Amino acid sequence: MKANLYKILMFSALLVGASSCEDFLEEENKVGQTDDYLYKTTTGLDGLVASCYAYTRTWYGKEAGLGLSEMGSDLFYSGFDNKQKTLNSYGLTAESLDGNASDNPCLDQYWEAYFAAVNVCNTALEYIPQNTLLSDAKKSQYMGEAHFLRAFYYWHMVNIWGPVPYYTSSVQSVSTDATRDTEEFVYSNILADLDAAAIELKESTKKSSRVHYWAVRAFKARVLLYAASWLGPNSITTNSSYAGKNLYEQAQIESKAVIDSDIASFYDNYSDVWTMTNEDVVTNKESIWGVNYSSNFTLNVLPYRIKINSNGDPLDFVNLISRTGRSTGGGNAMLLMFVPKWNNAGKDLSDVFVRVTSLTQTIKNSVTNAVVSPGSTYSRYGRGFTRYVPTLYLVNLFNQVKGIDQRYDVTIRDVYTIAPGLEGSSKFYPLMQDTALYFMAVDGNSVEAKAQMAHAKNRYRIHTLTGGSLPLYTSSDPALALPTSSMPTEDPYGDKRYKDVAYAGNQSFISIKKFETDVYSRSNNDKVTPEIYDRDVMVLRLSEMYLIKAEAELATGGDALATLNVLRDKRAIAGKDNKLVGPVTLSTILDERALELCGEQQRWFDLKRTKTLVSRVKAYNAQASAKIQDFHMYRPIPQAQMDAVTNKSTVAGQGFWQNDQY
Repeated sequence: MKANLYKILMFSALLVGASSCEDFLEEENKVGQTDDYLYKTTTGLDGLVASCYAYTRTWYGKEAGLGLSEMGSDLFYSGFDNKQKTLNSYGLTAESLDGNASDNPCLDQYWEAYFAAVNVCNTALEYIPQNTLLSDAKKSQYMGEAHFLRAFYYWHMVNIWGPVPYYTSSVQSVSTDATRDTEEFVYSNILADLDAAAIELKESTKKSSRVHYWAVRAFKARVLLYAASWLGPNSITTNSSYAGKNLYEQAQIESKAVIDSDIASFYDNYSDVWTMTNEDVVTNKESIWGVNYSSNFTLNVLPYRIKINSNGDPLDFVNLISRTGRSTGGGNAMLLMFVPKWNNAGKDLSDVFVRVTSLTQTIKNSVTNAVVSPGSTYSRYGRGFTRYVPTLYLVNLFNQVKGIDQRYDVTIRDVYTIAPGLEGSSKFYPLMQDTALYFMAVDGNSVEAKAQMAHAKNRYRIHTLTGGSLPLYTSSDPALALPTSSMPTEDPYGDKRYKDVAYAGNQSFISIKKFETDVYSRSNNDKVTPEIYDRDVMVLRLSEMYLIKAEAELATGGDALATLNVLRDKRAIAGKDNKLVGPVTLSTILDERALELCGEQQRWFDLKRTKTLVSRVKAYNAQASAKIQDFHMYRPIPQAQMDAVTNKSTVAGQGFWQNDQY
């Protein structure tokens, strides 16, 4: 536990700004106003603890955080306009790419953000005990929150970079001497923080958007599973509370305790998990804890960076993290990330599909002249940012449960329908009634596909997985498949309607729809086909506890199949048998995690910790398979950090070294 600091992170110059949140961050953040007297006031300390939460929004619900946690895995290819393609091609370097808006992994900015976050937590942990105005209960609550959040930020860091400097005190002076602590040491301290948080926070089944007791236990279950699978089941030695203990067994104990606590429960309808009516992490039945986004976007503004410009002013995070400018505010950007060009791929649907930008926007039926308001239908489809394309493996996985598992219909969008009132209005599809765009999970040269194409001629457009006029993928082999990227060569209807490269599979594709907004508008045009929204991010939810418990049981000889089938039964379509039959393997677990958690910012970490990253990428992601090697399980330390330290080393485990091969 050291206080050695590095020049690039001058925490004493931190300027967080107003990063409050409707539920738990209503106080003005005070970090940067570091006079002792301020933190000895109730208002000052309230703001300090609130500031500990501010950095959670730099990762969750943000494009850059999504890229670092889902790209380069087995679940997603980079789409046509993906802004972090090197995460998928594994062309990462340590260089800062601040000025690169087209391909920026943002590793340097997350290095800044997370160490800044840790410093805020350390500051809070130092000042809370000194405050004489807070009640003992409030002090305990605040101490628990700060311990949890420090652990939370370090969990991200150790999984991204491996060994990192571990600090338990706030910055008092600038140092250029930093030491990377071992992963075991970091995990030991994460667990110590979580145990301290559990003691401080009183056991209760009342949820809050602030950290609470069962959030601590749930996150501890995840941490134990990660440590067990990555470092080994008996790997913790520094923390005496876990030395000699099987971490899989401990993960099973923690996850079962959360399941049995009644802090969360399953919905009968899986769609209820994702409807905007239930987006609040406090009231959502399946949520345990998450990151809150206010409907007042100005309350979601991110902290400033530590890096400064030539005038000495702190910089903002890049657009991939902030999404919108500081004057607009901030929000969750997940509704943009998985959207194809449903409305602007080409000319064949341009007369019935439009991007809705106004509450009063209308479109006229070309046959009946009826004036139609399409907003309630089209706003939820989102904007075709073409960032992430599901891999063929992921599409096939969902197709295996189609018709028996609710997760297919809730997660996968394979159909786009027109707004009611536009029936018969399409020039190219005069018999169109509802369906306008259909992604069919078959080979386009099959008898079934050809029959469907003949039926669809005057009704709607069809894309098929492979083959045919509009194939999504180049091969039916998941190891070789890529999203198609060239202009379609076939002209099935003889009118050249598909002569546009935007019909290719890297721009027109099956989408992930669980992050869509089904709220057309709450009051104003900013909520019509929005760029950001106020959906809270569920970081911990009940289903993950079952997945953790099952994986721990697989490792310890327990009944993993029974545990998985509890979740399967809850996700089954009424009257359908959705149960697995076994035997359960690690691949079974990873498949189930993909069905349940795809896009929820864990997949890359899952593959890394289970040491299946390289093998599964080679099996299921041809965009990434050519370059990926074992050393890619660690990300490069930002070059700015390497340049700042004076105790650089070329030997791993000594001083401050760069991760191998970077």
